[in-house]
Formats: sequence, C-alpha cells, structure tokens
Amino acid sequence: MYYHAIATRPGGRRKSIVNKTEDQMLTEYVIPFEKNGIIKERWGAGTQSYQVLELRIFGTLNSWDKKSGVQLETFIGKAKNRYSQFAKRAQDALGATIHRVFIVMPIQGESFGTQDEQRIWKEFDSRFAAIEKLLGKYDAVAIRIDKEHTLDELVKRIKEEIEKSSFVIADLTEERPSCYFEAGYAEALRKPIIFVASKDSVVNPKTPTKIHFDIHRNINFFTNNKELALKLKGALDKNHMRLFPKTTGK
Repeated sequence: MYYHAIATRPGGRRKSIVNKTEDQMLTEYVIPFEKNGIIKERWGAGTQSYQVLELRIFGTLNSWDKKSGVQLETFIGKAKNRYSQFAKRAQDALGATIHRVFIVMPIQGESFGTQDEQRIWKEFDSRFAAIEKLLGKYDAVAIRIDKEHTLDELVKRIKEEIEKSSFVIADLTEERPSCYFEAGYAEALRKPIIFVASKDSVVNPKTPTKIHFDIHRNINFFTNNKELALKLKGALDKNHMRLFPKTTGK
C-alpha cells in the first residue's frame, strides 16, 4: 500500500506528499503534525519546516507517477481519507492530547509591498511565530487564518477553527473589526480567551494602542515579542488546568 498526504497551509495553499509507506507517513509527518502543527518536507528548492492547518491521507495500491500526467487527486479518486486512523496512533505515541489554539490577530501589511508594509507584515508574522513557538512547549498547535481566503470561505473557516479550538489567544492591537468578531464568536462558544496587545500601534508607531470600551478584560500588554512570550507563559501556567484539562503540568 502507498500513502499520499495533501497538506493545507495558511492561505489555502496545498502541498502533496506522495508514495510513502505507512510507517513513514506516521513517524515523519503525522506525529510531528499532531505535536506542533509543523511538517518538514522538501517542497521546491530545499527542505523546510512548514505550518500545516490540515492533513488528509489516502492509500492506493500503486504508486503515483507525476510524469504520467494524471493529477494526484484524480489518481486518488474516491479513496477514503485515513487521517483519523493515523492521528489516533500518533496521539497514542505522543501520550498526550494535542490542543488546537486559535490565534486572533490582525493580518496587515504586505510581504512584498513598500518598506512600511513589509515592516508591518514582518512584525505580525514574527509575533505569530513567537506565540507558535511557546504553544509548542505545551503540546498545542497555533492556528492562524491567512487573509488569502475568499470572504465566504474565510468566515466559514474561522468559525470551524474556533469551534475546534481548546482556547483562543486574541491580539487586539489596531482594533480590527474582524478581530472583535472572532473574539466575540469564541466568547459566545464559552471558549477561554487570553487577550494581548502591543502597547503601541504597529501601523502608527508611538501611538498608544486603544482597546474598545466593551472589552472589560485583563489585557496583557507588551512591548516586544520576548515580553509577549513571558506574559503568555504566565497566563498559560496560571490557568493551566482550565486550558489544558487533560495534560500534566509544565
């Protein structure tokens, strides 16, 4: 049996992993994905680690040959998605529940825009990376929805991810209406929410961040990613039993 995985990355981008044995698929891809939402694979010029939001796995009797001209999806046909079977084995191997954490965050700027747009993009991207790294130490996966989705698909995906999450971390910097919507939806579902915000605006440096008056919560303000990680760690440890009810203390 040959196994093929289709990995969905932020922004709806998809990558294929093909012609693996059952053991290879479990140990090299499913276990790392279940542990921290990261997959390491050679896609393009080199081997890199990638954030993956969803992984689907299919089995076929024959290997797939790209040179045949047959698309992978066509080759797979109506084969059943076997991810849940692999996930159960991976969780047993890890010996812990993997928690999904939805990250509410302004996604602004442009990676290839003006210098100012690149600065804004880099700040929020590095901010997410700091959160993702910290959550990995708690056997949790940080989930961020990328802005490249179409509107209808985006709203549907946001709701689905919040519903599946163990808790939510909401960055209210810049007072984005979308961020308040996501936090409000999580609140309606009674999901625990940790609120954070940088002391100053990212878009307009040296301008103090303002939080809407309706948010009567403890906001963890920070000046840089190091302080963000420290304050988040404090919140995670303080509320550990509520946020990670099935895991042991860190």
